[in-house]
Amino acid sequence: MEPVSRGTLAADLDPDYPPLCWACDDAREQGGTVIWCHNGQGMEAPVAAALGKLRAFNLFDPVWMDPEYRIYYHLLNAGIRLPASTGTDWFVCSSNRVYVNAPGEFSYGSWLEGLRRGKTFITNGPAVFLSVNDSDPGTVLQAGVGRFMVRCRVSWDSHYPVDAVELVVNGSVAARHACAEPDTQSWWDAELDISHDSWLAARLQGRVRNSFGHFVYAHTSPIYVQMGRPHPSRAASARFLVDGIDGSLKWIESRGRYATDAQRRDVADLFLQARGKYAALLEP
Repeated sequence: MEPVSRGTLAADLDPDYPPLCWACDDAREQGGTVIWCHNGQGMEAPVAAALGKLRAFNLFDPVWMDPEYRIYYHLLNAGIRLPASTGTDWFVCSSNRVYVNAPGEFSYGSWLEGLRRGKTFITNGPAVFLSVNDSDPGTVLQAGVGRFMVRCRVSWDSHYPVDAVELVVNGSVAARHACAEPDTQSWWDAELDISHDSWLAARLQGRVRNSFGHFVYAHTSPIYVQMGRPHPSRAASARFLVDGIDGSLKWIESRGRYATDAQRRDVADLFLQARGKYAALLEP
């Protein structure tokens, strides 16, 4: 279902109501773990994220990179710590999987707990593992204001060869390792100098296509560094998210289908609450 509406399968006269944020609330009240899917064009995704409705964020193959990963990286830059997840979706992304580090005796409950804690990587084939100062994804590293050198190791194991591995910091590639010969199993060590609050993740890619015709890829959930000094990307991402919500508010006012003015106000109020949270990040 498209956020702010009931999707393309609904009739033209059906209302854009109730908001999906309310469904997220209902699921969480029943003990559910809410993961947002189809995020790239969804009006309500940044709203649900800002208001704490979500426990993870679905991402798909890199063919979806521009819309899907862009909004995910902006949310992380805005300080919203969401693990990466993924899953099968018809024939376009049928090989996507999320893997969770769930130590101890395995159970569905321990798997979900690991997912909520961000102990994940997503992939359409390769396994990828990241450690930063011997800590795994989902960890928050505390550091004082100044400079903080981090030791990163990325390792991988893949049926298909891997051509390049990247370390992403606050949405930008901070370091890249191009395999001299495509590797199926190896590791790469790098050091990064961190001077602001940051998130770090690893991703890899290969030119060989899998059985669904997609280039192989994998992406870890982030590791976070807390230094008490916001990164410049925070304001830029907050502006991106505020501008998106402003556009959605115009759509709600001019094109949204509601049975009553009260329904329209309910949805607009949710968007305004989220807008306030992102707008606060623009203040010095």
